[in-house]
Amino acid sequence: MIIINEYISSLVPREGPILGNMYKEIEEFLKEEVKNPIPFFSTTILLAPICEEVLFRGIILNGMLKNKIHPIKAILFSSFLFGLTHMNPWQLVGGMIIGSFIGFIYFITSSIIDCILLHVFNNAFALFTMFFFIKNEDPFLSKKEVNTNIGFILIIAFIIIISGSIFLLKKKKEKIPK
Repeated sequence: MIIINEYISSLVPREGPILGNMYKEIEEFLKEEVKNPIPFFSTTILLAPICEEVLFRGIILNGMLKNKIHPIKAILFSSFLFGLTHMNPWQLVGGMIIGSFIGFIYFITSSIIDCILLHVFNNAFALFTMFFFIKNEDPFLSKKEVNTNIGFILIIAFIIIISGSIFLLKKKKEKIPK
């Protein structure tokens, strides 16, 4: 899903009078946000997934499903709103794709925790990719700044992987009949 999301998002033009200026503003915003990695990472990797999943899957999608709206329509509509709230065309389409996938997972499992963990993983993967791969080509930060933040990034990644693994293993054990 992440690869498809990145490919489709790359098709949205980044130049021109409207989109070019918007893209530059988003780039500048990210440059400033990345200068404070702890609030940036904690907001992007933890706070946003929890709040967004509770709103878009737990309240909107769940409410639509309880009101007997067809699951496909409910998933697509909640995913459209999810993409729209990111307020830029590059995340609109990607948000709809990822949101539809997570919405489908919610429809199947009825678990907001699974949705939050998927969203956390998606955001963590996107940020770590940005830091470790794109930074070499598009320097938002100097190499010195990136190196000082690697320890912090690795700790967060480790916590996410371990907590997700423990949760999923615990869930599988509960499903095994005794």
